[in-house]
Amino acid sequence: MKKSWRRRLIIIAITVVVLFGLVMALNIYIEKEKRVYKECAVEAGTPVSASDFVRFKWDKKSAAFKYGTSAYDVTVPGEYPITIQIGKKSYDSKLVVTDTVAPVLTASPKTTIYEKALQAEDFVVTMDDQTACTVEFQTEPDFKKVGMQDVTLLCRDLGGNVTTATTQMRVIGIYSEVTLEAGSKQPTIETFAFGEKNAALVTPLSDIKMDEPGDYNVSFSVEGIRYNSVLHLKDTTPPRANGIQYEGFACYPKEPMELLDGVTDATPVTAEFVEDPKFDEPGERDVQIRLRDNGGNETVVTSHINLKADTEAPVITGPRDISIITGQAIAYKDNVKVTDNADPDITFKVDNSEVDIDKEGTYTVTYSAEDRSGNKTEVKIKVTVVYRPYTEDDLWELCDKILAQIIKPGMTEKQKVEAIFNWVDWSIKYQGHATKISWIQGAYEGLRDRVGDCFTTAAACHALYSRAGIETFMIERYPITHSQHFWNAVKIDGVWYHCDALTKDDGTRFFMWDSAKLKAYSDSHRGYHYYDASRYPVEIP
Repeated sequence: MKKSWRRRLIIIAITVVVLFGLVMALNIYIEKEKRVYKECAVEAGTPVSASDFVRFKWDKKSAAFKYGTSAYDVTVPGEYPITIQIGKKSYDSKLVVTDTVAPVLTASPKTTIYEKALQAEDFVVTMDDQTACTVEFQTEPDFKKVGMQDVTLLCRDLGGNVTTATTQMRVIGIYSEVTLEAGSKQPTIETFAFGEKNAALVTPLSDIKMDEPGDYNVSFSVEGIRYNSVLHLKDTTPPRANGIQYEGFACYPKEPMELLDGVTDATPVTAEFVEDPKFDEPGERDVQIRLRDNGGNETVVTSHINLKADTEAPVITGPRDISIITGQAIAYKDNVKVTDNADPDITFKVDNSEVDIDKEGTYTVTYSAEDRSGNKTEVKIKVTVVYRPYTEDDLWELCDKILAQIIKPGMTEKQKVEAIFNWVDWSIKYQGHATKISWIQGAYEGLRDRVGDCFTTAAACHALYSRAGIETFMIERYPITHSQHFWNAVKIDGVWYHCDALTKDDGTRFFMWDSAKLKAYSDSHRGYHYYDASRYPVEIP
């Protein structure tokens, strides 16, 4: 009995050890081979989690992708190494992404204009797939074939699956691009549209500046749809010009364009000297001038210059001795001109530093001019300042007394001027000479003494017209032939006229004469009323 019991106990122990070994071996096998699948295969686009790689349900909740595991993308077919973490242990696996489903593709018809290419993508309405897709033409459309044609699109996904869709394309007979030379005639609708009777312009072609190269968008409407063409305005023709023979003076530079003739181009042209012409040096030489238009085209033209030394001094005309009363301003430059044989922009200076208009005396004033060549000239005059015996207020007081007698209420502007004109003509007795210090002096003495010459008459009219609120200024004969003469310009009802209140011996009265009538009279009377209109502020019609 005892031996049998011992034998059984030994058998049981051996059995337990064997079973334990088997369990341990099975556990090791499961750990190594069965706890995590060697690979997990999915269709592209299918979401994946760590539990999809685990074999046993009890491991699924604790399974996770190990931190730092290789990135994967279920939208890109391929094989990705994966590491799964379960508890403290890691297991290697593999994710296999396959794409066996073809993409879904739909397309719609499109319209374009002649030679304007469309891309395959332009026809796509929907393109759906779990992976990235490309679309292309199965056969490239003919964008130069006006009318309808079938277009087949071919869509391929990353798995190599292919889908096609067929639609239509219409090509309208409107050029997508037109190139013209700058300066060409204005384009018309026929320049762009051919074989398309329904095409209507949206862009006014008259707005295109044909002398300005560039790209201009031109829009058309066909059956209510807008299409855009482009006008390429090119400038490929260089400018043209003729060189000239120029004779002038040294020290007077010329602009490049001044030494050319017949400059022509469809676009604006600029000019520059190729080398310094050395205008400050006398002598003969050729000068090269480079012309450039807006298109960048260039032409070089040769002109010939002959520059002489300028040795002639400027000429100053018009300065004369001046007499004023104390305090009276002096317009030194009135009626003074300077000319030069070579310098068109010559000016003159006035040195009046010695003059004191508030102090009686005789002073010297110097007019001087110098041209660009250094030639100089001077003219000296005397300015005599005498004591002012009366003021402008004295003159206005005297005018007010006279106007109160001759101006009546309700008079028109013309009637006022005529009343003043007649009063001066009939009231101031003519004598051959009067002192001409200032118009204020002349007017005051003429109105007070009722005697004087043409200067007195014009000054008196000037004072009365001005005090009556009528625009006026005095005019002096020019050129001075045998003697000086003065008269008035008067604005009557918005129009300027000549009025000379000194009646001629033959009875001629110069009231409200226009310039043509005055000149005609002067032409036959020794230039009696000739004058330089440029010296005065307004032009008398």
